[in-house]
Amino acid sequence: MTFLTLEQANKMITAALAKARELALPPVGVAVVDAGGHLVALQREDGLAFLRIQVCQAKAWGAVSMHWNTSEVAARSDKGGHFSGFIDSLNALSGGRMVPLPGGVLIHDDQNAVIGAIGIAGAPSELDEVCAIAGIEASGFGAGIRPS
Repeated sequence: MTFLTLEQANKMITAALAKARELALPPVGVAVVDAGGHLVALQREDGLAFLRIQVCQAKAWGAVSMHWNTSEVAARSDKGGHFSGFIDSLNALSGGRMVPLPGGVLIHDDQNAVIGAIGIAGAPSELDEVCAIAGIEASGFGAGIRPS
C-alpha cells in the first residue's frame, strides 16, 4: 500500500485550487486526509465562507470512513429509509464529521488501495467534486473506487 505524503497532498490541493479558479468558482477550502482519516494538508482561499473549512474536512473524512465518494453517500442518503438513519447515527457518533454532499473523493493507488480522500467545500457540491477529482488525477493517483 502506498502512503500519502505531504508533498503529494499539497500537489493535489494546488491542482484542485487551480481547477476552482479555472471554473471561476467562489473561494473554496481543500482538505486531504490519509487512509486513517488523519489530516495531511489543508488550505483555504481568501474570502472562504464561515465553516467551510469544517465542511471540507468532514467531506474528506466521511469519504475515507465509508470507502465511498460522498456523492454516493449523498445519493443513498437522499433516498431516506435506513441509510439516512445510519448517516444520522454516524454523525452523532463522530461529532458531526459526516457531510452527505458531493465533494469528498477517495484517493487510491495503482493497486486500487484507498490511501486517503480529498474534501472540498465552498462551491456548489457537484463542482467541489469536479475540483477534487482534478486534484487527485493531477497527482498521478486514481479518484474514487475502480472495480478490481
